[in-house]
Amino acid sequence: MYWTEVLGYPMPKPIGGHPALDFCDTYAGWGGPALPGGEWLADYDRLVVWTVHSGLLPVEDSQPLRTLAERRGAPAARELDAVRRLRSALYAVLLEPADTASFAIVAGEAEQAAARAELVADADGVAFWRIPSTVELDVPRLRVARAAAELLCSPERALVRACPGEECGWLFLDRRGRRRWCSMATCGNRAKVRAFEERQRRG
Repeated sequence: MYWTEVLGYPMPKPIGGHPALDFCDTYAGWGGPALPGGEWLADYDRLVVWTVHSGLLPVEDSQPLRTLAERRGAPAARELDAVRRLRSALYAVLLEPADTASFAIVAGEAEQAAARAELVADADGVAFWRIPSTVELDVPRLRVARAAAELLCSPERALVRACPGEECGWLFLDRRGRRRWCSMATCGNRAKVRAFEERQRRG
């Protein structure tokens, strides 16, 4: 099974190896027509739940955001649109680094996140940048944008691969240089079945 239930919603299992890639993997069927069920971020409420699922938002911060979105439906819908635009731009940049228009979108979102970030330290005194836990509708987008910037500035960007499975296109880190599928249990297995059936027809 490639999904799991989180706070009452089915969510794709994290297979990317980085939250920014798992963010791109909230859509299936990249490069083709829209698929029934291909959109995992169907509404703002699911966006908040996915942000918890990805580890970018503490679960205790999620309910105030979900409550705010219920009261402010139109702004929440606009925020969801902005998140989806960021997702499409990030996907394009990761596979086509020369896509300057998409990079400008990602860079603009990352700059907004950087402007809101604060330097904090954990119990051991290790410092890191963090988006404050405020009850504002753009918090999920800013946290995703920060994760995206971290990946784009990391050497691991060169390890990003796209699953060639039909109606997929999910992204993942190929750290060993041998990974082809998002999951052998799903796309890999379907490809093996199709190849077997083709051999049977030819035989």
